[in-house]
Amino acid sequence: MKVNNEIIFVRHAKTKLDKSIPIENWILTADGEKCAKELAKNEMFDNADILISSEEEKAFLTLEPLAKRLGKKIIKIKEFGEISRPGSEKLTSDEYEGMKIRIFQDMDFTAFGWETANHALNRFTDAVNSIDKKYEGKKIVICTHGTVMTLYFAKLAGKLDKLFERWDALDFGNYGMVENGRIVKDIVD
Repeated sequence: MKVNNEIIFVRHAKTKLDKSIPIENWILTADGEKCAKELAKNEMFDNADILISSEEEKAFLTLEPLAKRLGKKIIKIKEFGEISRPGSEKLTSDEYEGMKIRIFQDMDFTAFGWETANHALNRFTDAVNSIDKKYEGKKIVICTHGTVMTLYFAKLAGKLDKLFERWDALDFGNYGMVENGRIVKDIVD
């Protein structure tokens, strides 16, 4: 009989906005670095067996202090990336915020070449299921992004009608836990 994994999802720490480079390459602010160091001290992450981040720099940098403390390597997996939003660093704040509202109102909406929320949710869910099947009885920490975490946890909680409210309540460095496809700790509690 398969022993289930404990999967902890962490939203990356606060990001330094830099419109001169792609959003995937943004790094952490000084406050974000402090948050990452505080997360690394959290007992919740003690005895983590596997550390995974998306390929985005901010997610990797958020897990790096924990990886150093535990003496673990970070596995980067593309499918744990944020909703694909090419060129979004060039959008105004109002345009970006408007896109967030629209994708949560209509999960099949796209503009500016963005991935739909439904596609992002399916991609992310498939990646979680793949990791859960690959390992047995492990404590897995996955550092990822606000939109995809919001979509995934809302789906599990049966709250897809509250996407924007949940995303708006999600702070940098928040984390949640899932076991057996059920939320043990929500990301917005």
